Amino acid sequence: MQWHIITGEYPPKRGGVSDYTYLLSRALAEAGEDVHIWTPAVSPDVDGLAPIEVHVLPPRFGLRWLLALHRGLEAVGNQGTVLVQYVPHMYGWKAMNLAFCLWLALQRKKKKIWVMFHEVAFPFRRHQPLKHDLLAVAHRLMAWVVLRGAEKSFTSIEPYKELLTRLAPKAQIEIMRLFSNVPFGDATGELDRRRSQPGNARPLVGTFSSFGKETWEQLKHTLPVLLKDSTFDLLLVGPGANFIRYFSRKYPMFKHRLRTTGRVNALEAGPYIQSCDVLLQLYPDGACGARGTFTAALASGVPVVTTVGPLTEPLLRGAVVLAGQKPDQIRREIERLLADKAAAYKLGAASRRLYEDHFDVSVSVATLTQGRVVTAPECAVA
Repeated sequence: MQWHIITGEYPPKRGGVSDYTYLLSRALAEAGEDVHIWTPAVSPDVDGLAPIEVHVLPPRFGLRWLLALHRGLEAVGNQGTVLVQYVPHMYGWKAMNLAFCLWLALQRKKKKIWVMFHEVAFPFRRHQPLKHDLLAVAHRLMAWVVLRGAEKSFTSIEPYKELLTRLAPKAQIEIMRLFSNVPFGDATGELDRRRSQPGNARPLVGTFSSFGKETWEQLKHTLPVLLKDSTFDLLLVGPGANFIRYFSRKYPMFKHRLRTTGRVNALEAGPYIQSCDVLLQLYPDGACGARGTFTAALASGVPVVTTVGPLTEPLLRGAVVLAGQKPDQIRREIERLLADKAAAYKLGAASRRLYEDHFDVSVSVATLTQGRVVTAPECAVA
């Protein structure tokens, strides 16, 4: 089957959608599918690992980009499925590219359009600026227009599906969970290697993040309680140097308890994550499968302590520790897992099993092809 995947990000450009699109397209191609990528301003030679054809479009998502996309897809006729990787802020126009959404809606009778909603809309929050409320309204309008043009749509978590269903009750919407863009080996092996090195006797708690504003706020609130009189150190996997400098100025007694890997490529993050005894993943709206750092934590096999919130699904119960938002409760759960190695191992195995059953790229390929193909990991199991 032929696939035409439209995306605003693709390697060598960095980003979660970039990695996701590359890994999905590679998995489809390795399963025998004919894959074409439509994306702006990247090298057409970027992919040498799988038979993927990259169609390079003009940059910046303006009318030239849209016209080139339209003409390119018109030239291939009605062959295959157009799969759109949709994030409202990814396609420019100050996160309000309504022209692209209207173009998609006009393709309904011409092409088979499927859409993957990585995100749906900016949230409504109390006391936020008026411009953010207007953005939230615009995003919902855009999603409604896209849904009208799509034969089938997908999204990664039930709260997103519920929002899309409210916007378009008659739309066909399915769950297709996000897979991790971080490759992993054996979690036990990485942990044993770290413990065998001199000076690594203290337990290590890791946080995998890009360390944006929301993560900063949660760490500022949580870490003083976690680190006071505790026995573990903290590893920030990602660009955490600025946060450590800030935190060390405010709490100098903890400056030697934190360290960071610095910015790392997703392909290189796995060993750092798996060198940790426990992962602490903090999210203001709760742990959910729409966050790439969380799916990576699940895939790692390291036991995860995380926060619960409005986006958290019942699916996660039993595979991670849902500790709420209170620092003292989070600390108790971390110390419980550090003290009980058997419980920690069991939890890590449960998270990895949940990932393989519901999130792995092979599950996405099976969903998209409706079971027509068997991916390489499934063949190995069989």
